[in-house]
Amino acid sequence: MKKKNKGNKKLIGEHTFEDEGLSTIGEALRVLNPDMAMRFKALQGVESPVERVMEVIFDLFPYAWKDTELLGEGLLNIFACEFEEAVEALKGTLQMNPDAYPAYHLLGHVYGCLKDYKEEIECYRKALKLRSDYPHIHYSLGVAYWLSGREKKAMAAFHTAVPMAPEFSVPEFWLTFTFARLKRYPSQNNGTGDKNSIEKSRIFAQAFYMIGLEFIEHGHNSEARLAFKGAVEHCPDFAEAYYQLGVVHVRKLRNTKRAKKYLETAEHLFQQQNELQRAMLSRQLYLSKEDASDDGEAAENWLKEGLRLQQSGMNQGAVDAYKVAIAFKRDFLDAYYNMGIAYGSLEESGVKVLDHALGAFKQSVRLNPKFIHGYVALAAAYVRKGEYEEALEVLSRAVLVDQNESNVHYYMGVAYRAIRDVEKAVNSLQQAVLLKPDSVQMQFSYGLTLTDCGRYEEACDAFQEAVRVKPDFAEGHYMLGHVYLDKLSESEQAIHHLKKAEKLFIKLEDFERLARVRRVLAKLQG
Repeated sequence: MKKKNKGNKKLIGEHTFEDEGLSTIGEALRVLNPDMAMRFKALQGVESPVERVMEVIFDLFPYAWKDTELLGEGLLNIFACEFEEAVEALKGTLQMNPDAYPAYHLLGHVYGCLKDYKEEIECYRKALKLRSDYPHIHYSLGVAYWLSGREKKAMAAFHTAVPMAPEFSVPEFWLTFTFARLKRYPSQNNGTGDKNSIEKSRIFAQAFYMIGLEFIEHGHNSEARLAFKGAVEHCPDFAEAYYQLGVVHVRKLRNTKRAKKYLETAEHLFQQQNELQRAMLSRQLYLSKEDASDDGEAAENWLKEGLRLQQSGMNQGAVDAYKVAIAFKRDFLDAYYNMGIAYGSLEESGVKVLDHALGAFKQSVRLNPKFIHGYVALAAAYVRKGEYEEALEVLSRAVLVDQNESNVHYYMGVAYRAIRDVEKAVNSLQQAVLLKPDSVQMQFSYGLTLTDCGRYEEACDAFQEAVRVKPDFAEGHYMLGHVYLDKLSESEQAIHHLKKAEKLFIKLEDFERLARVRRVLAKLQG
């Protein structure tokens, strides 16, 4: 593995040391701290010399350190696997440098070495509050979440990291560096059979597999291939990783020969593990469609696979599964509809596929002109795209199908409000809340539209209904505080709801709105 590459340097930001290169770090430390320099010298020739690690940390995470003595001590403790002492040294570093996000990151790593995943995660979260634009922190956070049993949180962290650094070399280098150089899993017997080495390989394989899935979500298929290959290198019986290697070759890279090899391996491993459904899906991918014994059954199986992936947050994988289902059954309404939903989820995560969602929903209503959910989803997609007239045209057809579907009236209200036809918006949203009074979003949108019309007391009634249904609805309390204060001059009620909003924004870590609420409260209470 390369020690550094130009791609990483572009990614991580400017160098901290403006007047001297990294090669002079050792000399600078000898001048600043001769005792530590001697300890560095003593470690030269071992697997992880401190100077090299300091160099990597300084290079990856630029920060204007006031003093690096305790940081160096902390690294020496890490090398000696003296993790409790490392915690104390890094806490001392943070007392001197309270905004030192690299120290929080290293402190989180040390807590991970101690298997204190709660503290590890908290340290990474503190680092992210200071600097959220470094993929390495998100990758560390993802691993910590997975080790603590929070897989969805782990995938969300990896999902955030991938577009920051769309090369597999970035997580591969960083995880290798932290696991090996920073002693997360130090070898106990200088071999591959000890407990730590086995655990390290297992976690490497799982992390690479999950990161590969996120590369697929973002459309980086060649990088996903590298990630899955890394997973099976660390864990040769990792059936799901072989399966994904086959999938990425057959669907994305169009290499059927390699796809068949990986899928046959996956099928064999799934059979050994008694995962017969997964084995069958692997086989269907590398066989021709004509070899399927029952097209209808195959389509249903792939629909179930898509739903499973969608439930796990793997929306691109779900889309691919629904496409296979449709290949077996051309008029498969459920597959088109759920594919549209999966595309919509991808759009929400930042992948630009809204037109694909529109196409899937259009096909669902073509297949069944009475399918009300297809109309609602199609209209919602038009609203998201900002094509409000098209949304209203779809909804006018939907009303004829089912005039008692609350979501039809809700999206009508949203579209009318967007084009500034507030009276029609009020009427539509009023009908929506009459049909579904316990919908927080409908009550809230109704309140916003009533505020637009200057009907402030009625707006407060709608917001009150929203917070009645969901007492921890921060936006509802915030809007109540705003309307009571600025429109109705009821300071006592405003303070009551703004204080609730303050507590909820703290919990949500919405610091921008928290600051706004606190400014208003300071004026009211000052």
